[in-house]
Amino acid sequence: MKRAMIVSLALILVLSAVAMADGIGAFSAFKNGVGARALAMGGAFVAVADDATAACWNPAGLALLNDTRLAGMSTDLYGLGVTHQYVGAVTTFANLGVGLGWERAAIDGQAVDGEGTIGETFTWTEQAIVGSLATNVMDVAMAGANVKYYMADSGLGDTASGFGFDLGLLVSLGDMFVIGVNAKDLAGSALDWSGGAKDTITGMYKAGIAMKLADNKLVLATDVDFDGSSLGDTHVGVEFKVINELALRGGVVLTNNFQDYYFTVGAGINVAGLYVDAAYVLNQTLGNTLVLSAEFSLGGLLGEEPVGTETVKPATTPTTGK
Repeated sequence: MKRAMIVSLALILVLSAVAMADGIGAFSAFKNGVGARALAMGGAFVAVADDATAACWNPAGLALLNDTRLAGMSTDLYGLGVTHQYVGAVTTFANLGVGLGWERAAIDGQAVDGEGTIGETFTWTEQAIVGSLATNVMDVAMAGANVKYYMADSGLGDTASGFGFDLGLLVSLGDMFVIGVNAKDLAGSALDWSGGAKDTITGMYKAGIAMKLADNKLVLATDVDFDGSSLGDTHVGVEFKVINELALRGGVVLTNNFQDYYFTVGAGINVAGLYVDAAYVLNQTLGNTLVLSAEFSLGGLLGEEPVGTETVKPATTPTTGK
């Protein structure tokens, strides 16, 4: 299809802002991550990854769960009209952690022809269906993988699709420390547009460490992002359980080779297996973001105490931090 139309200036500015913040390439908004709990900790979650959003941070974390959970998230990135949503379910089956998720980002735009005449409105949409699998590896680590099917729609009659793959690993160092590694979109994920164009979702690699203290009531974590051979953002976060039903969180994200930074704050409550979390991302450059998410634990509803909440161990007894 001959492209005689271009998106409006507002759409260009928004997409450029998201790309600059999280890496140039298709599906850049997805690199923000999902879940108010993780985002309130500044995105320092690759070595924590012990809730229903684990597939998006480190699929190995699904092996830490021991019940069936449902999760959902919705936000408007930077207050710029970029909606970002997530729905997922995780469970255990034959000593495996299994997950299925759907992620979507969208923004409204308006077409402009070559002479600058304003035309029809449209919605640019990017979606991914994510299937996840995780297991214990010889009682020394947790390993997991994602298979993702990407779909994009320009809103102007052009669509794209392609597959992506992630690999994750969690290794404990005693009772206090956990190391996490996640390779997202290994070697880049190719997208083929119906109009013949090609696009690539750039790979991103995350490594981090988490320390759990005071019977798992205090969690300190830090992550580092790598885009190929280049250093990306550094994330530092903390979570403190004031009581079993209330957790407070905070974090900082260091960007642009430690020259810039922004803060994150949040809190979560737990009532009979229903976790409701909120995060506020204080980004003065792009704008602030309010993130709301919820997670429902079937085991918590039935009054079952999650196994191993005191510590994270890659042993035969699964654990969970929420």
